[in-house]
Amino acid sequence: MAKLNGLSRRDFLKAMGAVAAGSALAACAPQTPATQAPAAETTPEAAPMTGEIVLWIRDFWGGDMPDDMVAMFNDRDLGFTAKWELGDFDENTKIMSALAAGNPPPVAHLGRWQVGDMAVRNAVVPLDEYIAQSETFKWDNVWDRMQVDCTMFGKKWTVPLSTDTRAFFWNKRLMEEAGLDPEAPPTTWEQVLDVAPKLTVRDEGGRLDQIGFTPSFANPPVYLMFCSVLWCKGGAIVDDAYTQISIADQEGIEAMQYLKDLMDAQGGYEDAVAFTTALTPGENLDAFTIEKVAMMMNGQWVFTDYDKYAPDLEYGIMPGPVFEGMDEHCNYDGGGSFFIFKEGGKPEMAWKFIETMMEDDILVPLSDTYNLLPGTKSASAEYEKMDERRPVFVETANEVKWIPVFSGTLETLGAMATMFDNVLIGGADIASELAAAQDKMQVILDRHNSFPPPV
Repeated sequence: MAKLNGLSRRDFLKAMGAVAAGSALAACAPQTPATQAPAAETTPEAAPMTGEIVLWIRDFWGGDMPDDMVAMFNDRDLGFTAKWELGDFDENTKIMSALAAGNPPPVAHLGRWQVGDMAVRNAVVPLDEYIAQSETFKWDNVWDRMQVDCTMFGKKWTVPLSTDTRAFFWNKRLMEEAGLDPEAPPTTWEQVLDVAPKLTVRDEGGRLDQIGFTPSFANPPVYLMFCSVLWCKGGAIVDDAYTQISIADQEGIEAMQYLKDLMDAQGGYEDAVAFTTALTPGENLDAFTIEKVAMMMNGQWVFTDYDKYAPDLEYGIMPGPVFEGMDEHCNYDGGGSFFIFKEGGKPEMAWKFIETMMEDDILVPLSDTYNLLPGTKSASAEYEKMDERRPVFVETANEVKWIPVFSGTLETLGAMATMFDNVLIGGADIASELAAAQDKMQVILDRHNSFPPPV
């Protein structure tokens, strides 16, 4: 049986199975420290760039984005061509299986959160030398906050094609029907708590027919809303050194208490989950477009479907709510990045593909077509000029928070998801559930921090 970093491929595959972190995200945990081999230094190598390179990418933007990407690249006629195959994003089952088998693709587009997990597994090529030698791609052009996300152990591991931020959406018609000013949406969480029950409607049988605001719909979804409200309270998931989980601090208790109060005021979270889950909007529609959810947090990507399938929908957008006396607007971001895989071969061709895709004359039209927020400042400056709704998203790209990117991040979130459900559905004590989740997350973080970094 072949070995990979000290593990048999069978054991490696078993160890790399995805760890569920709710329905939104997933991650994997490394083996014990003894199984971790340091990453070898990789520098650009001179090799003919001919033939074909394969990109793994998840096709979930609608339309033909992967096809458009490779067509735009191939139109450059750079001596080799690209093609795409279906890959992962919020899950990494396929890429982990490929690593176990020793046949990953040369380049893949994955969630940016996978930086740590890929780096410590000696799976991906550090990009510092490629970036330093590039004549077209400048690291300083990447959003400052994403530079941090993409860097670990003192090396740059990935290049972010896009990011995404969130804004607060409200339905103007439903506001007016409820006797509220459709041009004066709630700007604080305290106001949301006041307004949401007024926008919640039940039928004659007492069943929900419309809800004001619920984490069971839109984005950030479900338990990840806790992260955003925690940040609004001035709290954090982990300290700046990534050594201490801190969700059970007073800010965490207050954030979960707020979410419980908000959902209880509308009849309870369990009722809201059942309601939004049972909805069956038409194709390309959602609970907001069919006017069953009155307010939500969501990203700029929804405009593609809203403009096409719900052109008469009356809604407004603005920065997310704050708590009174605080200045942290509710927000959340994610986004995908390009990784070059060591065992995929063709690293120079992989880099040339990435470098080309990040040029403004490709990234701007691609982002405009699919409502992606570009990963670079220069492309974003052009992108926001194309739609008057975009500045609210672009202007927060350097400030918005995301789940801290460290090895094992997504594994820790399973405990947070359990806490969220236990409190909002099970009625468990908030402080106790947060403390239990924090303890579980700390054990995972400590284990990952004990692994030797790649060198």
